[in-house]
Amino acid sequence: YDYLYPEQYEYMKELKRALDAKGHAALEMPTGTGKTITLLSLITSYQLAHPDVGKLIYATRTVPEMEKVLAELKGLQKYREKCLR
Repeated sequence: YDYLYPEQYEYMKELKRALDAKGHAALEMPTGTGKTITLLSLITSYQLAHPDVGKLIYATRTVPEMEKVLAELKGLQKYREKCLR
């Protein structure tokens, strides 16, 4: 993705605040604002920086929703590999 929307940045800040506090967060954003990639980007980066945080458990209501999340995660991993070479 070429840029970060202000809403995505705010979402990431709240997620990081919850992770740092070892707590929970209930966040919402409108449809189509990049919630999935925002969450995956922040959480997986946080896991790389803090290996002790454990696993990310991502639950969806349907298999197609999970397939979309896994496709986003694969794309994120490819992007990271390209950028970190």
